[in-house]
Amino acid sequence: MNLRWTRSREPNALFVLFCGFSVNGDDPASDRRTPGRLVKGGPPHMLRHEPSRARRLPVLAALVLALIAAPAACTGERPPQPRPSAEPAPRVPLSSVLAAVRKAPAIRTLPPDLTPSPATASRDLGFDNEKCETPPTADRIEACVFGDRASAIDVVLYGDSHAGMWLPPMIQIAERRHWRLSFYGKPACPALRITFWNEQERRPFAECDRFRDFVANRITAERPDLVVVTNGSFSRKRGRGVLITPEQWQVGLTQTLTTLRRSASRVVVLGDTPVLAGSAPECLAAHPRAVQACSTTRAAATARVWNAADRAAARLTGSGYVSVLPWLCTAVCTPVIGDVTVYRNRFHLTGTYARMMNGVLEDALLTSFSADSAP
Repeated sequence: MNLRWTRSREPNALFVLFCGFSVNGDDPASDRRTPGRLVKGGPPHMLRHEPSRARRLPVLAALVLALIAAPAACTGERPPQPRPSAEPAPRVPLSSVLAAVRKAPAIRTLPPDLTPSPATASRDLGFDNEKCETPPTADRIEACVFGDRASAIDVVLYGDSHAGMWLPPMIQIAERRHWRLSFYGKPACPALRITFWNEQERRPFAECDRFRDFVANRITAERPDLVVVTNGSFSRKRGRGVLITPEQWQVGLTQTLTTLRRSASRVVVLGDTPVLAGSAPECLAAHPRAVQACSTTRAAATARVWNAADRAAARLTGSGYVSVLPWLCTAVCTPVIGDVTVYRNRFHLTGTYARMMNGVLEDALLTSFSADSAP
């Protein structure tokens, strides 16, 4: 069993091939509307194909089109839905993901159709981060909204750059299940009630504290059905050279989850990703015939990632917890699974690989609560 992401022979079309089945990204999305309760199961619905950012029209032409159609902006009381920046991926079942992860350590040379390539992987975010992520000096933003804007199911994805990392598959899930998905993400600003250290400016990250309060107030006002919280915990600091301990991380996250649980029907913590020893694209470019030189043992990749603290905070607050480690590692964490580059640096998944996880992420979120209590 393998994960495949391959361009078709047709010009300007992308087919995702997986286990002998193909999904044409140009298929239109269903216009079905979801009733007021999420129901596990049901037929998947594919996203409408939109051009990637790399193939957008020149600026002037894009501006003309934007004036004709609704612009993809993230401002205003009812912001237009941002356009997807990449083609959708198939809904890969957990058994196939785990099989591909098991086979990954046997990959020795770069697959000829590796996607994204080492040269482009570092730019493969899978969404318009300039439009939808909160800038470093800002403490608020009008949420980018995806999925079914008329849905009775309100879902929020919230966190630091790792929330943005998981946005591409969350968009596909929202489209398929007809959720209204709001995104609140600020890089280097985890959702925990801790004053973090701004490494770039060498000072306390006060804007992060204010952003956290802003999002909490928005969630209080919106009272969503589900909030998905995810953060990167590796090497976070609360002062100059002062690393945050797992115990401090757990206390800070517990406080945030307690606040969110007062307003959201359900809260789920999405666990942190392992951290590679080096940047995957750079290492793969240097070792095209020795891919495993770029792998990191699972023990080393998770040594400074506080997943146990995430899990404990979720348990203490009655929140759900989803571990993503089985989707990425066996005894080792590899930079290539199937023909997909997994990481765009040491810390973040490529948008391509994250999208391939849309099926397992959806199932994990749905099984975080019983059928009767699903939002």
